[in-house]
Amino acid sequence: MNKISFKAKLLIVGVVAAIAALPAVGQEAPESLLPPGFGEPAAPPAGNSQGNAPDAIARAPARDTAPRSSSAADNPGRPANAPASKETEAAAGGEDGEDGEATEVVAVFDVPPAGRRSLGQIGVISAAAGGFPVDAFGSVSGAYVKTVLGLTKGPLASRWGTILTRRFLASRTLTPAGLDGADWAAERAWLLLRMGDAVAARQLVQQVDADNYSPRLYEVSMPVFLANADLGGMCPLAPAAFSKVKDPTWKMARPICSSLAGEQGAATGLLNQARNKRWTTGVDYLLSEKAVGAGTNGRRSVKIEWEKVTGFNAWRFGLAYATGIEPPAALLANSGRHTDGWRARLPMIGINSRMQAAPAAAALGVISNAAMVDIYAKALDDPDSNEATKAVTEQLESAYAGNSDSGKVAAMASIWDSGVSGKNTGGASRGNVHGMLVLTARAAALIAPSNDYGDDADRLVASMMTAGLDTNATAWSPFLDAGSLGWGILAVGAPGMDGQVSYGQLDDFYDNDNSAELQKSKLLLAALAGLGRVDAAAQKDFAEKIEMNFAGQNKWAQAISAAAARGEAGTVVLLSAVAMQADKPKNAAASSSDAGDWTGSAPGWQEIPAYRLFYITRALKQVGLEADARMIAAEAVTLG
Repeated sequence: MNKISFKAKLLIVGVVAAIAALPAVGQEAPESLLPPGFGEPAAPPAGNSQGNAPDAIARAPARDTAPRSSSAADNPGRPANAPASKETEAAAGGEDGEDGEATEVVAVFDVPPAGRRSLGQIGVISAAAGGFPVDAFGSVSGAYVKTVLGLTKGPLASRWGTILTRRFLASRTLTPAGLDGADWAAERAWLLLRMGDAVAARQLVQQVDADNYSPRLYEVSMPVFLANADLGGMCPLAPAAFSKVKDPTWKMARPICSSLAGEQGAATGLLNQARNKRWTTGVDYLLSEKAVGAGTNGRRSVKIEWEKVTGFNAWRFGLAYATGIEPPAALLANSGRHTDGWRARLPMIGINSRMQAAPAAAALGVISNAAMVDIYAKALDDPDSNEATKAVTEQLESAYAGNSDSGKVAAMASIWDSGVSGKNTGGASRGNVHGMLVLTARAAALIAPSNDYGDDADRLVASMMTAGLDTNATAWSPFLDAGSLGWGILAVGAPGMDGQVSYGQLDDFYDNDNSAELQKSKLLLAALAGLGRVDAAAQKDFAEKIEMNFAGQNKWAQAISAAAARGEAGTVVLLSAVAMQADKPKNAAASSSDAGDWTGSAPGWQEIPAYRLFYITRALKQVGLEADARMIAAEAVTLG
């Protein structure tokens, strides 16, 4: 079969969303996720008739709560024809002032009043386009929301949790009361960046007009542009940022931007000033010099030596890739999981590097099945593909376009096993197992359900669910063994399930559960309880058997339950994200060398206390996000 037909066949199956059912539970005095004194948000003012239902939130009128105006019409104290604001810029090659910096000149932002954007409602996705309603926070204060955002430190344990959180952070929502609109955009972009989504982070910071940037947004926008290897994107902001934030990266942006503008004399003068004042040193300065040489009429030849470099940061990441340098694998391996999300979406890097990052980026929830397959499909025609890259793309071709279902499943099994062993995955080492399940999702959906595939049926179901193909996965229900992993995945993930799970079914799953401390059984019970899919007596008896207590509540549990009761979908999503982080990863690398354990090398859900999944699924369902709750639950059972 030729490669064109293969690529066309990759797009056959579409993602299907759905519905399910409800009840409740808890945990005995677990440690709170929230800081001391962090309680309920302030009560809404008397007479608030907004209501708790999500549709009531969607109907709420938009209001500009930003402390700063963003247009002449909003600010009666400023003439309509006046420039938006005036910032200062250090003139390239100018005379030194008292502090040794270059003389400052005026930079004028001139945006027509009709083109100005409000700081009261910022985002990329509207509610009509699938985003969250504008008033997704209800009456919650800005201080409360900012605190919750800050509690999420980086990538989440859940791919589907990340997808949901990314969608919310990118939605066009009202700025919470008491928050500066530019600061609100900055905090959302900063979390997106930490989660691995540099693209949405850049789109978000670019939703704010340059004259409305706050110091915090300048601080965040620099790593955002660097994570996209977008040196040109930072240049319109550089003059004002230089005067507003005393950050060496914004100082070093000036010679780079001068070079990109073709002003090589000014670039050289600013670069010399940077060297003399030691704004940056070592490899950071050399990368700056190389970036200057890459500009219009640049004639610098700079060799970057990484041997003595022990750390990696956004500056090194962005300048290296922007100038065509592939950083050493050892530095990338120690740079944090979020950088795999950055790398997988950089269009300028080589196919082998993108494929190396793709499995972990898919496991993070930053790239979709379609995007991942597209990366691998490009490797079919790329002459620079290495042997490991070619091996997995050939298996993928067989998985999607083989001559028989049995041959396709065999090819998929080879891909899944390569994720466990770390072989034939382009050198990727993080998120391999989960990423390989994402890669084959639509290929799995093309297989006719039958009894012919043994334990691979579980993996076919798990693979389909990574891409939200719940209807296709549910068709396998009659062919799954009672109590098997595939049965457990569908028990929480299938749409519109009739009836409730019995104790006997839970006990069958328990008999097959080889996870540490029965984590899969605990996550299964928590999700079933949150979704209302387990018989009450069975829930009680099985909880006793696996020693899982649902009795007590902590501040986080109280906060997410209260937010759900108020119908605040946005608050629920952010509190869910807080809980999908491991407090202290126990054995992040444990069992990854065991090729017989195909879920072992995807650490994350093994370290998440099961009671949190109950509160997450219950709250999400209560605010109308049941499909998301089901996908998170199915993933937890798969990887717990």
